[in-house]
Amino acid sequence: MTKAEMLAEAIEARHRLLKGDLEAEIRTADGESVKYAAADVTRLDSYIAELEAAVTPSRRPRSIPVFY
Repeated sequence: MTKAEMLAEAIEARHRLLKGDLEAEIRTADGESVKYAAADVTRLDSYIAELEAAVTPSRRPRSIPVFY
C-alpha cells in the first residue's frame, strides 16, 4: 500500500467519523489495522498531516536575488 493510498484511506475514515459513524478502521504501512473513534479525530488529523507531508514533495523557498 502506498503512502498516497494510505492518505486517501485516512481521509475517508475522517469523513466517516465526522458524518456520524462511531468507528472507522484503517491499515498502517506495516499492515496493522487501527480503529479510530469520533473522540480520536485530532489524532487522525495528525496522522493525515504526517502522510500529507510524506506524499507532497517539500518545496524550498526560492531565493530572492539581491542587487547592489
